Amino acid sequence: MSHRSNVGLARAKLPRPTAGIVDDRYVQQLVRALEELIDTVDATQHREVSDLTITDINTEGSHLRIGDVFEDSGILKIVRAGDAFAGTLVGTSAVGTVTVLTP
Repeated sequence: MSHRSNVGLARAKLPRPTAGIVDDRYVQQLVRALEELIDTVDATQHREVSDLTITDINTEGSHLRIGDVFEDSGILKIVRAGDAFAGTLVGTSAVGTVTVLTP
């Protein structure tokens, strides 16, 4: 789950002054556009969820970005700045033979 999506968020378009002239109409358009932008940001900051299903969730925090969520022994965790995660690597190998002689 290391992908973030801004689906449904429209990028605000700020008005441009006509012929470089800043008049009352332009200022009103600018204020309206900024208010819409602030409302959009406010709306995306808080979410109330009554039902949530997460599939294909990572089971370790290594290789994730800050803010990503992973599952650790049934507990959802969020990667924070400064968190350190050690990945696991297990391997075996054999080279040649060993002979042990006892007197």
